Amino acid sequence: MTVQNIINVTGLVVGMIGAYLMFYFTPKADSGTWLYQEEELEELKKKDAYKNKMVRLGMLLLAIGFVFQLVALFTQG
Repeated sequence: MTVQNIINVTGLVVGMIGAYLMFYFTPKADSGTWLYQEEELEELKKKDAYKNKMVRLGMLLLAIGFVFQLVALFTQG
């Protein structure tokens, strides 16, 4: 297995992890949709913030995976 193949596979795996994070942690309904008591609302806002961070991490991992694949493509020679 060449270095280019390893970089390409790494990019694919990182991209797949990013896509999974984006799919799994996408908020289905945010805390602003319904009426809650104040203590429930604070907990739901924390959960929403965590989910948003995970979705952003997924997007970042997708971009990094794409860059790895581009590097593998352009280092073939």
